[in-house]
Amino acid sequence: MIVGSGLIATTFASYEATHARVCFYAAGVSNSSCTDPREFERDRLRLERHLADVAQGRLFVYFSTCSVEDPWSKSGAYAQHKFALEEMVRQHSGHLVLRLPQVAGRTPNPHTILNYLYARITRSERFALWRHASRNIIDAHDVGRIAVDLIDNEGACNETINIANPRNSSMDEIVATLERVTRHRAIYDAVEKGGEYAIDTSRISASIRRCGIVFDDAYLSKTVAKYYE
Repeated sequence: MIVGSGLIATTFASYEATHARVCFYAAGVSNSSCTDPREFERDRLRLERHLADVAQGRLFVYFSTCSVEDPWSKSGAYAQHKFALEEMVRQHSGHLVLRLPQVAGRTPNPHTILNYLYARITRSERFALWRHASRNIIDAHDVGRIAVDLIDNEGACNETINIANPRNSSMDEIVATLERVTRHRAIYDAVEKGGEYAIDTSRISASIRRCGIVFDDAYLSKTVAKYYE
C-alpha cells in the first residue's frame, strides 16, 4: 500500500506488489519552508486517519526528515511538525520511521534543493549561496533499495533509522556540479552563513554493502547527471 503521489511514493510503487502487507506512507507537506499551521493540521489529520486504517502489527513505514536533528533546522516549524508526527507513528505497533535528507529524483516539486538550484542556474537568476552550509544528497532509487533491504533482510521494525549518504556535500560543491552538468554559470551572492551537520548512517552500513551502493567522491556528480544532464 502506497500513500502519497510525490517522489518517495513513486519510488516505492515498484515494491507495492511484493510488499502488500506494508504501508509506505509518503504523503505530507512538500515544502520544508512551510510555516502555515493549516497545512500542518491537514497533514496531521490525514496521517491520523491512515494510522487508524492500518491494523496494529502491520508494518507502517513513515518517511520523515533528518532535519529533525539538524541544529540549523530542528527549531523550524517544518522540523517540529515532522517530529510530532513521528511520535504519532511510534504509537503504532509495527512502525518504521525512516528519516531522509535531500533526495534526488524526477519530481516537479520546485522546493527541493536540487530543483531550486537547477532552475536558478539554468535561468541565470541570482540567488544567495550559504558558503558554509552543506547538504546530504541521496538518489531516490538508493533510498528504495536500502529501505526494502532493511525490511526484507533485517526485519526492521519499531525503529527510527536515517537513510542518507555517509558524506555531506558543501553548497559550493553542489553548485559547481550543477554548473558542469548544465553547462551554465551560476550567478549568486556568497553569504557567510551555514554550518555542517553529520548524519549518523551507521545503522545502514550493512545494508549499503548488501545493496552494493558506492557513496564515493563521484556519487554526487553521477546522481546530479542522472537527473539534470
